Amino acid sequence: MLVRPTEPPLEATSSPTPPAGAPTAPSGARALRVQAGRHGRYTLLQMSGRLTADTAVTAEAQILTTIVLDPSPHLALDLSELDVVDLHGAHLLTKTQFAVRAARGTLHLIAPANAPARDALSRYLLHCVVQRREDLPLLAPLTAPSDPGSLSPLDALEGSTL
Repeated sequence: MLVRPTEPPLEATSSPTPPAGAPTAPSGARALRVQAGRHGRYTLLQMSGRLTADTAVTAEAQILTTIVLDPSPHLALDLSELDVVDLHGAHLLTKTQFAVRAARGTLHLIAPANAPARDALSRYLLHCVVQRREDLPLLAPLTAPSDPGSLSPLDALEGSTL
């Protein structure tokens, strides 16, 4: 027997209304700002401000555009200037890792130990965190890791062949 719902379905919004009594952002809070650039082989997205429910959609659009435009993206997200990262922002960072891996790329997150973003990262992202931009690995794989003919970075440095 099919039952007709008595309530209309909920609609998703990109800027949810916080529940009554929930803390709100200070009036002078900085909105999210994303600047794109290059650092060696990496496409660098430097984020500053707040990565929260109301800014995550904009950040996701920028990140996904960056991933899609590169056939094998080597992406570095500089999170060192973020003031706040909430659950929605942390979820976006995890989704970013999956999207980059699906595109056969690499992801590195730049988050110093004292940065607010560092505390928001899930344990699944900690392996790709570096303290400073200068700590990014010198070599990114030249080919997809699943390519049986690809050299490891160490083999490439030593000049060995398969």
